[in-house]
Amino acid sequence: MAELHCTDTHLTVRLTGVRRAFGRRRPLMIPLAAVTAVRADPAAARAFPGARWGVATNIPGVVNVGSFRRGGKRDFWDVANPDLAIVVELEGARYDRLLLEVDDPVAGVAEILAAVEASRR
Repeated sequence: MAELHCTDTHLTVRLTGVRRAFGRRRPLMIPLAAVTAVRADPAAARAFPGARWGVATNIPGVVNVGSFRRGGKRDFWDVANPDLAIVVELEGARYDRLLLEVDDPVAGVAEILAAVEASRR
């Protein structure tokens, strides 16, 4: 599961538990200016993630963690339960999308949108 933390300028994504070993140990730091859209999207999280790129784990139907490439796009996944997944669309960042499992998708989307709105004022 991913822990989200928003500051005035960045979204920080930190993997928790054993997923850190299978995906990414250091937190992702994404500039809020790169965020173009955020939504809860279980259907996107059920799709095939694509080819692994770098450190990644793909156990279909169980867990997708790490960096994947699909259709010329780079995605970062941390999803075991697609029903709790959010999608963060990015532009001008290392990744094109983040697919993240969070405790509460509605609250996660609201937190990111509020931080993006505040950073653009």
